[in-house]
Amino acid sequence: MMKKTLIAAGLALGAAVFAGPASAVPIEVIFNVVGLGTFTADTGDVTNATTITSGAPNLVAAIIANNIGLVGGTAVTLAPGALPVTVGGVFTKEFETGLGTFLETLTVTSITPGANSLGVLAVGTISQIVGVGFDPTPVYWSAAYTQNAGQGGQINGSFNNSTTPPPPVNIPEPATLALLGAGLVGLALRRRRG
Repeated sequence: MMKKTLIAAGLALGAAVFAGPASAVPIEVIFNVVGLGTFTADTGDVTNATTITSGAPNLVAAIIANNIGLVGGTAVTLAPGALPVTVGGVFTKEFETGLGTFLETLTVTSITPGANSLGVLAVGTISQIVGVGFDPTPVYWSAAYTQNAGQGGQINGSFNNSTTPPPPVNIPEPATLALLGAGLVGLALRRRRG
């Protein structure tokens, strides 16, 4: 009886081990991308553009975190070449490492126009499409475009890619601001009396 139990346990363990591939690991990567070509806004003005060219060729620049074998100078393919810079716009980013090919599918979730600038945040998933070992993982892409001398001027762009979510923007609620204001007024009155 003991021999049958040990054999059954061994078979169960073997079935568990060989039932399928081991669980993959999440992708952990933070890096910058630099566009070496000319950036162009479809409207000539980054503050009201609907698309901005990526400045191809695009290359991996500074690498902050990396568990996928990424190397500086790696080519990054952005599609379409004129990236959407309006909320809801979708684009992809693809690059290769020694561990495989990775594809990001991203959707623009927010834009922040400035006087001569535009900030863009896109959220999506990075997946290993060639090779094995990594699970699809949430990814965040931020782009900052600045335009020298306003509309029609030279456009500069910087890109950051990260599987770590950006820190939340804490905007105080009106009630919190009112309490803070009342406290400051109270301190000012107390100071005048003292």
